[in-house]
Amino acid sequence: MSNAATTLPTRDEAGQMVDRIVETVERLTSVMQRETELIRAAKLKEATQLVEDKATLAGVYQRELEAVRAAASVIGRLVPDRADVLRMRLAGLQETLSVNLAVVGTARAVAEDMMRTVADEVSKRERPQVYGQHGTVAQAPRSASLTVSRRS
Repeated sequence: MSNAATTLPTRDEAGQMVDRIVETVERLTSVMQRETELIRAAKLKEATQLVEDKATLAGVYQRELEAVRAAASVIGRLVPDRADVLRMRLAGLQETLSVNLAVVGTARAVAEDMMRTVADEVSKRERPQVYGQHGTVAQAPRSASLTVSRRS
């Protein structure tokens, strides 16, 4: 199909469009499921190695989805069986995406909470103890900060 805006796909082209996006959806689903498994297993370094593949596949998926949407009525008429397969794969992708987003969000929240806890502990240890107004030990105001490198 040379230009989706001016020509409608033939039956073969419509089938090929659907086959391409189904393959992309399956690959994207697989990557997200693997990422979810790794995050659940606290293998975050391995999970981050999937980010580039996930982003690339998401971009391909978006482009293919736009093409399929532009020809949806023709696809539904010319290759209804493949359109049904695509609908099922898209529903599966949606479920996988929901789980993936929940796991990634939870991991992020846990990491942020851990960082706050570490920062609080570091600042407590670095706070000098001073004598207060009535000879009691008091804590000096907080001034410590914590810096984290994402590369390590």
